[in-house]
Amino acid sequence: MTKETFIKLMTGLIELKESEEKLDEAFRAFAPDFNGFHLEKYEALVLMAIKASFKHPYDWIEYWLYDLNCGKDYKKNYVTDKKGKNVPLKTLSDLYNLIK
Repeated sequence: MTKETFIKLMTGLIELKESEEKLDEAFRAFAPDFNGFHLEKYEALVLMAIKASFKHPYDWIEYWLYDLNCGKDYKKNYVTDKKGKNVPLKTLSDLYNLIK
């Protein structure tokens, strides 16, 4: 998968997740006990397709999406290589470089 295609797919997935959050907020305005609206099956399918195009994606994509909040919560030295050198993981480009 090219970097451009990867970034396009991941950007679309992020936009979908942001739309889900907005929909959640709207439903909670009407019903505060609303549990939430999620397109988990579609998200899982998109992630599976993206990961299938890489040799060893491990769980870096999920880590970047969920644990690092799409790279927003990344801090220097969160990820290091075998020599202890910092591996940047703030942007989609950084993520692509890591899993490629």
